[in-house]
Amino acid sequence: MPNTAVTFAVLGPTEVRGADGSPAALPPSVRALLARLALSCGRVVPVDALTDALWGDEGDDLPADAANALQIRVSKLRRALAAAGIGADVLVTQAPGYRLAAPAEAVDANVFERLLGRAREETAAGNVTAAIGCLDEALRLWRGPALADVGHTTWATTESARLEELRLGAVEDRIELLLESGGHNEAVADIERLVARHPLRERLHRLLMLALYRGGRQAEALAAYQALRRGLADELGIDPSPELQALAEAILRQQVPSAGGPPAGPERGRAPESADRLPRRLTSVIGRQDDVTTALERLAEARVVTLTGPGGMGKTTLAFEIARRVSETPDETPVGTLVGTLVDRVLPVRLAALEPGTDVAGAFAAELGVVTQGSGAADAVEEHLRDGRTLLVVDNCEHVVDDVAVLVERLAAACPRLRVLATSREALAIPGEVQVAVGPLGDDPAVRLFAERARAVRPSFTLDAETAPVVASICRRLDGMPLAIELAAARVKALSPADIEARLADRFSLLTAGPRTGEARHRTLRATLDWSHDLLPEAERLLLRRLAVFRGGWTPAAAEEVCAFSGERGGISRGEVLDLLFRLVDRSLVVPEPATGRFRLLVTVRDYAWTRLEEAGEVAECRDRHLAHFVRLAEEHGLGVRDPAVFARLNDDHDNFRAAVDHAVNGGDVENGYRLACALVWFWNYGIRYEGTRALTVLLETGGGSTVARARALQGIGFLHVYYPTPQSVAAAEESLAVFEEIGDVRNAAISRLVVAWAGQYGGDAVRYRAMIERSRRDLGDADGGWWLGMSQYLEALLALRLGDFATAAVEWRRCLELTRVTGDRVIGSAILAHLAIALRESGRREEALAVLRESEDDVRGQGSLHGLAFALVHMAHTRLDLDEHDDVTALLAEARDVARRARNPRCQAWAAWGRARMARVRGKADLAAQECRDAVALLKEGEFPWARARLWSFLADCAAEAGLPDEAARARETAAALTG
Repeated sequence: MPNTAVTFAVLGPTEVRGADGSPAALPPSVRALLARLALSCGRVVPVDALTDALWGDEGDDLPADAANALQIRVSKLRRALAAAGIGADVLVTQAPGYRLAAPAEAVDANVFERLLGRAREETAAGNVTAAIGCLDEALRLWRGPALADVGHTTWATTESARLEELRLGAVEDRIELLLESGGHNEAVADIERLVARHPLRERLHRLLMLALYRGGRQAEALAAYQALRRGLADELGIDPSPELQALAEAILRQQVPSAGGPPAGPERGRAPESADRLPRRLTSVIGRQDDVTTALERLAEARVVTLTGPGGMGKTTLAFEIARRVSETPDETPVGTLVGTLVDRVLPVRLAALEPGTDVAGAFAAELGVVTQGSGAADAVEEHLRDGRTLLVVDNCEHVVDDVAVLVERLAAACPRLRVLATSREALAIPGEVQVAVGPLGDDPAVRLFAERARAVRPSFTLDAETAPVVASICRRLDGMPLAIELAAARVKALSPADIEARLADRFSLLTAGPRTGEARHRTLRATLDWSHDLLPEAERLLLRRLAVFRGGWTPAAAEEVCAFSGERGGISRGEVLDLLFRLVDRSLVVPEPATGRFRLLVTVRDYAWTRLEEAGEVAECRDRHLAHFVRLAEEHGLGVRDPAVFARLNDDHDNFRAAVDHAVNGGDVENGYRLACALVWFWNYGIRYEGTRALTVLLETGGGSTVARARALQGIGFLHVYYPTPQSVAAAEESLAVFEEIGDVRNAAISRLVVAWAGQYGGDAVRYRAMIERSRRDLGDADGGWWLGMSQYLEALLALRLGDFATAAVEWRRCLELTRVTGDRVIGSAILAHLAIALRESGRREEALAVLRESEDDVRGQGSLHGLAFALVHMAHTRLDLDEHDDVTALLAEARDVARRARNPRCQAWAAWGRARMARVRGKADLAAQECRDAVALLKEGEFPWARARLWSFLADCAAEAGLPDEAARARETAAALTG
């Protein structure tokens, strides 16, 4: 049975799976593309890498226009994904290539590797049955050779070889565990088959020798060794490894330990001393295998490694898990190599209970059991550590970090074979130190952690279709913070997951059920954050609480402008903010985003900081300054959103804009609210129109604001509805025009006039609208670099399209395209292309229309405009149907419907329903076709060109007639006739 969590499968023939886990249709031409993207899930794959994966890196098979060929395959893949119900937007265009925006666990290869990691964790913990279960689950994911149908390019052969090696290694690991648990007899046949396929693989021969020997077949075990020895000599001219030679000697002397016993001789390296001093693990460590591996790799390279991260992230748990791995892992693993070459003993030093100002060297000595005998504590510790190869685990350094840094630096210099693994909320900042950031758990391990801890307090707790999504939401809202997740899971004893999620708004009152034996600062979520907060100097506390006013992140400039002021509880200057911000990053309380230059707070930290802001009485001041900053930002950049970089910059602050509008309304600063919202109208038009409508409507409902501000808001509401106008939006545009004409605001009156004419594209007095467009053209002239001239031409072309003068419309759209391309507005350019395609299609130039629509689709996918993408997709689908090209149309319509729904675009939803009706009629399903037509009519209302609405009603009449509904057919024909009369 397939793993229903997997969406993209490459462990066998390449598959994409629907919600029920069943494979969906996938054209052969896109399988290599999907596989390449899936195996880099979440990361951008450059165009060059994709062309190499598809056609090889030698150039012999490369198409003449590789970029165009790749775009065609990307479009096909998007349609296949949409048809599978996944959503084509999962395939994102992002420079310098494309990204599959799906979680890692959606790809079977990633699930496979994660299960191998879990198997290693269970093996290290001595849980053989659980480890075998993980390996069985991992191996069940395989359906055949990896990447079986993606060709033989260098990438494909290399990657398939890597995956096949992991698969074989997993099989070997499973057999190893089976032998350790006494299953040698049942394993022999499987091992013999594997040896036949891999006759020179030493590990398989070692497993076969052990299985045969433990099954009482000593002579056959030695014969297996001799067969390998001859094969290596004949094929490679080498002898078996010393390990295998030693095993053969042990078999000959009958000195091989029984299953589950300690291996003889070289089978296991000497465990480091003092392993018994490490705290015993009482619960499992979940989701940290990669962190363990990373830390061990860093310890192999550097002598001081510090695990850093905010409180509650599990640094202590991770540090002692690493220490246990060092103490317990056999030499044959990479971790064991580190043990054998670098470490003889592991010594813990726990500083959590140490009071600031206490003698740190004395605390080290006490923890290590070193008697000072009159010498200084630091000298005694140095002497104790000088000769041994020691891993010193120093836990919880943050409250005495300066003194610990001095001592660790001295010890590292004096003890050349010492290695230090420290945990701290900030780095020690000493020479040679390497930091390993301990971050939130991923979605899958976070859910597993919750479930395991929940079962500890309520054994009957299970994850099912009802609880799993709720638990996943809880874990995300708790930032993947292990402590918070464990505290929330403890509440399952009395509350359902849904109740827990509902109470997370007051998380600090809810999450108070830590273990009685735990440190006080880990018994409640608030105590953990209090500990971090109380260690901060006053200036850092002040900045931290003021940063809570931001939503979704901020830039350094925003922090300087909003947070630098003096109040009753203290102040900071603008010049101090950046340094303080960097210090909060160092203390793991602020999360940097280097790729964007922005910073953010984890939600839990932000909620805590907000309570501190309320206690300080600074909420109103911070909100006012926050509003003022984002008003200035919007007014400075709002008209520049035609540049994709500016749009992206404003989009980063979408949550801040919403918060600022809400504060303006709730705080009574309506005038600044109008300034902000009106400056963002163009941003919302190219992005989320309904968000702009909400903001402007809420502001108007306050009844406040100046006449001009209210008129601009009415203009904005009209503008945001021009593609699907309502009586209310048309009235708003007309009212704004009347106000601006009355007060003599020529520029805004001209803009409102264009908005009224734009809303009239589906009906009304065309002569009046043409006169309005011409007057606005004169009044606006070449303002904004000629952009308004282009928009005037845009409306002229729309009117020609509305009136069904398609040949004239095509000429008008081409002229419009020339004007707007000069202004650099790529977003409106893609809309012009789509409308040009409609004019060409209706003129009978369908092939030309299809090429123009492809160009529009390519443009709009790189811009993030949901409205533009939905419009291009639905008209591409209808054009394909007009050409009797039905291939991929279902996928096109599915993607268009999905995008239009997310954009809340009823017009494009209607065209998608109309397209589905056409497909249903072709398949002889008249009832379904009629229903889809009804849906389209209901969505469109009057928001479409009259000729198109008439055609839709006529099509409904035909479908109704074929479905045996003559009365409905007659009514539909009457409506169509009225629209064309």
